[in-house]
Amino acid sequence: MIGLGYTLPQPNKVLIASFFFLSSFIFSEAIVNIEDLRRDGEKGFFANISGSFSFSRGNRNRDSFSLQSSLDYNQEDLETFFVVKRSQKQINNKNYDSATLSHLRLNFLFDKDPSLELFMQYSKNPFRKFNKRELFGIGTRFNIKENLKAGLGLMNEKEEDLLAVTDNTLRMTSYVHNEFIIEENIIFDLSFFLQPGIDSFSDYKATLIGQFDFHINDSFKISLQYNTFYDSRPPSNAVKKEEGFATVFSYNFN
Repeated sequence: MIGLGYTLPQPNKVLIASFFFLSSFIFSEAIVNIEDLRRDGEKGFFANISGSFSFSRGNRNRDSFSLQSSLDYNQEDLETFFVVKRSQKQINNKNYDSATLSHLRLNFLFDKDPSLELFMQYSKNPFRKFNKRELFGIGTRFNIKENLKAGLGLMNEKEEDLLAVTDNTLRMTSYVHNEFIIEENIIFDLSFFLQPGIDSFSDYKATLIGQFDFHINDSFKISLQYNTFYDSRPPSNAVKKEEGFATVFSYNFN
């Protein structure tokens, strides 16, 4: 048997044991956190794979899984980031939620801050009442401090609901990401995203993500994540607000 060894302080052992216990009750899927995943400021090629799985057996058999893989290729003046994610949830072998997401981001670096970013995203989630959502955007990224990042830009959103009704919206996109070092191997990440429509600021999407990262060693970490998402004008028959918890296991290959 191959294992990863690392000695944790006693309080951390208790917290991580609690996370394994909580994961059997957590079924909501976490939103992909771009700033937490990419290898900012490091040169070379990097690969990461992460996932979570939970199940229960009884009157109802529940199964839930999520797999995610990300790639970074960073050069002197260009950082390329790509992530793909697939998740599915079942009750008694019948799907009640499934989602697919892919995201490509190019970060053009200059001698001075800020940098210029181009990004594209494609996602499908019929159980959240939209057939597909396509994004294309451009913006600036600010390195305010070592642990504090922010972004501001414009994006075009093309969304198609389950009735094949398509809606194109030009949105402003903005975010703030901050990392707080709790202990040497424990980091708390906080990210906030706001995407109001240009034609009407009352049409907006907002996401808040809070995440504890427990670094077991240089390659392996366990994360406990909470996210809340709000859409002021969701697709037909969809709710405006969603919340989720997830326990995620992540491995860096380099």
